[in-house]
Formats: sequence, structure tokens, C-alpha cells
Amino acid sequence: MSTSHEFQLAYTISPESKEHEGDAAAARTHLREEMGWKTFGRVETTLHGKLVLSAGTKEEKRKEASKSIRNSIRDAFKALEVEDKVSFAGSLLVSGLDPAIQIGITPD
Repeated sequence: MSTSHEFQLAYTISPESKEHEGDAAAARTHLREEMGWKTFGRVETTLHGKLVLSAGTKEEKRKEASKSIRNSIRDAFKALEVEDKVSFAGSLLVSGLDPAIQIGITPD
């Protein structure tokens, strides 16, 4: 049985070079405004939302949560055509699945 979990994602998106700062800004805006996740007031680089995870052990759920968030961000980067121009570093907290999960995405 799948269960819903709250999550909080603190992150940074960095350009691979100075000339890609606009791409990093576009990616940050996309995460805040288009992913269906919410910000915490004026804290623009912390998002929260819900994940539905399959039944399994705590470690299986942690892996599924990490994969789900990572895939969503990778898909967004591909849609924005910035996957080779920006990197992502984040800390994902999922209710009931502590400790925090590190997520990193670097250009291919």
C-alpha cells in the first residue's frame, strides 16, 4: 500500500560557468513556480510538498523518495535545456524517513 509523506527540500542551483547564470536563475524559478511544490515564505530555496511512496522498508522508501525528486528535477532541467549548464545540490527531508537525504545532480 502506498503512503503519502511530507517533504522539505533545501537546495542550490549553480551555473557551470558565469555565462550560464541566466540558466540557473530560470531553473530556480521553475522549481519554485512550476513543480507544484511550495516555498516557505521568503525562503526561496527551500521547498515543501508531498510524495506518495510504495510500501517497503524505511531504506527502500528513502531510495524511492530520492529517485522521485531527482528524476523530477532532471526532467525539469531537460525541458528547460539546462542539464549541461547547471548543477543541483540539495538536502531532502521526508517525514518519517530521517536522516536527511543528499541529492546531487551534475551535468552529464
